Amino acid sequence: MRPLVSVIIPMYNAAPYIRQTILSVLNQTYNHLEVIVMNDGSKDNSEQEVLQLQKEDSRVTYHYKPNSGVSDTRNKGIDLCNGEYIAFLDADDVWLPDNLEKKVNAINETGKQWVFSLHESIDENNRQLDVSMSNFRPYNVVDNLLLWEGDVVPGPCSNIVVKKEFLGQDIRFDTSLSSPADRDICLQLGSKGEPFFINEKLWQYRLHSQSMTSVNFKVVDEMVRLYKKADEKGWFSSPAIRRRALSNVNLILAGICSKFPSQRKRMPGFILRSVWYSPFTIIQKKILPFFSKNKTK
Repeated sequence: MRPLVSVIIPMYNAAPYIRQTILSVLNQTYNHLEVIVMNDGSKDNSEQEVLQLQKEDSRVTYHYKPNSGVSDTRNKGIDLCNGEYIAFLDADDVWLPDNLEKKVNAINETGKQWVFSLHESIDENNRQLDVSMSNFRPYNVVDNLLLWEGDVVPGPCSNIVVKKEFLGQDIRFDTSLSSPADRDICLQLGSKGEPFFINEKLWQYRLHSQSMTSVNFKVVDEMVRLYKKADEKGWFSSPAIRRRALSNVNLILAGICSKFPSQRKRMPGFILRSVWYSPFTIIQKKILPFFSKNKTK
């Protein structure tokens, strides 16, 4: 018999999407799996949707818990897993039918302990979106996640399949983080071993108005916390990477603050820190593009 895959789906007010999400797992070509749906205190009718699917397919298990955030919810899901492999799926994302098959096979064939792939983006109505990848680098995962010089690699947790024994007891979601929780778990995994990358679009990432980053400026403080953690854990591969990464992230955080009137007073501090860590960052990312843009007019 093929190894069991445990699929953890944290759910909070996901009624419009949860049925499609769970069905995308149940319809996988790799069918030896269990679906662990963790209801994080939803106030809509998500529960009814899941309980109906549980009646239709015994591979679905449902667990309710008081609201404690996505990281704690995923951790509690990990504790319930019976599989040799663990996969995470957000309650609004969708897997293509051969997602698990290809990722489990990749782990078996390469000896890597975790795997990720490309994805396509969809909107609330399942229409494909033309979202281009910017400076995508599917290697040196820890460096590229910390440098943040393009699309996040591997991206959202819906992308990851990992061996349970590789997680062990030491790798868990950081309950002090919400928006950057996916990035943090990938840093933890990447610091333990490089993943295998499948150059195919095997799942769909849903972009909509309720996406966490678009409605929550707490991401600023959480990213500050994450980069302090990176220092404490020794995740920076060199002093040069550290300076470049901290310069980049401070410039990005200044940009995020600019979108929220209550946070704009923090912009100068982030910009000054960006310059202090690496003056070249401002020159390369702001000054040179400005002159290049005006030269072509």
